[in-house]
Amino acid sequence: MRIFEVRRHSHRDPLSEHLSEEGVALARRVAPALGPIDRVVSSRKVRAIETVEALGLSPDAIREALTRLPDEVEARVDEAAPRSFPDYLRMVESSDLVGPYAQRLATQWREELDALPDPGHLLAVSHGHLIELGVAAALPAVARSGGRPLAPLEGVRLVDDGERWVRGEILRIVR
Repeated sequence: MRIFEVRRHSHRDPLSEHLSEEGVALARRVAPALGPIDRVVSSRKVRAIETVEALGLSPDAIREALTRLPDEVEARVDEAAPRSFPDYLRMVESSDLVGPYAQRLATQWREELDALPDPGHLLAVSHGHLIELGVAAALPAVARSGGRPLAPLEGVRLVDDGERWVRGEILRIVR
């Protein structure tokens, strides 16, 4: 079994693209709970790379697919203003634009696992909306019961058996 763990970047300074002191402190607090990581991929945005570094890791690869939604998908998501994982799931299931994008994203996540041994654990650092859509496509049952969207450094752990996603869990942080 291989694990794909994707987390939202930590708290950002509202006046810059960098993490805030609070964001760095949160990443340092979460780091010990990650366990052994075999590979790290990140969005190219500074706040995502700084999150990886604050976790005490280095990115093995930067992935554009983890960086931002395509403009037309972002416009649909902004228009829908999702307030929960089930809202994202409804978009994936009903939109001829958002659904195929989310399916491609979930496929790209599985392809990232090809670089891992079995068993293996990959950590990806990305952004809100993107993660929720990918989860809705990868494992709808997880999205159906997922509750509110992810807060900084929260994420999802998906388990792959080499052929498909077999289970997942939302990773919440107790504040």
